[in-house]
Amino acid sequence: MERKIKKYNLDLFDHTKVAGYFEMPYLEPVDYIPKRLMGFNYAMSSKNDNVGIHFFLDDYQFERVWSRPQHYTEILQRFDCVFTPDFSLYADMSVSQMIYNVYRSRLLGQYMQKQDLRVIPTVSWADRLSYQFCFDGLPKRATVAVSTVGIIKNKDSRKLWSEGFTEMLERLEPKRVLLYGADIKYSFPADLEIVRYPSNMRERFSKLEDKRRGW
Repeated sequence: MERKIKKYNLDLFDHTKVAGYFEMPYLEPVDYIPKRLMGFNYAMSSKNDNVGIHFFLDDYQFERVWSRPQHYTEILQRFDCVFTPDFSLYADMSVSQMIYNVYRSRLLGQYMQKQDLRVIPTVSWADRLSYQFCFDGLPKRATVAVSTVGIIKNKDSRKLWSEGFTEMLERLEPKRVLLYGADIKYSFPADLEIVRYPSNMRERFSKLEDKRRGW
């Protein structure tokens, strides 16, 4: 029984702190802007703790956080802030898979908040079907994080992203969006604060180019 509880993190779930039909764990609002971001894949070896940790990575690079949440939460406590894990949502996934991945993101985020980490909610979506649950548990009029990684080169993906972002604005009315990745040419509302962060890969290439030029 104990192994089952640990495998599914049943001991982390609090049925009194959920939202929506699918009982997504809800997150408290945060009003914060990190100066820099670093991928979770570099967090273990980094000596710089004045950064926010993001999970805009392939899922296999942070599945271990779901497997050992207590262990990795202790490690992440030293950083400036942490985004909620961004488990993938794809339109060709089954609905049950998408719901499970949203649930895992919310549960880990809620647990980290309970451990006094500064946690910024990550918002992600797939097609319109995902709107039924992908915004549940997220705070309104707060700071949220969104990524454009992996969608720039695909027209259909850009369309889904833009439609979902518009839906997110209507439902969450965010105070601020922390946007990680390349510019998608979306017409953001004039009164919405957008804070942009280049992807780590793009940032590394830029630094190498500056070094080559002698800047």
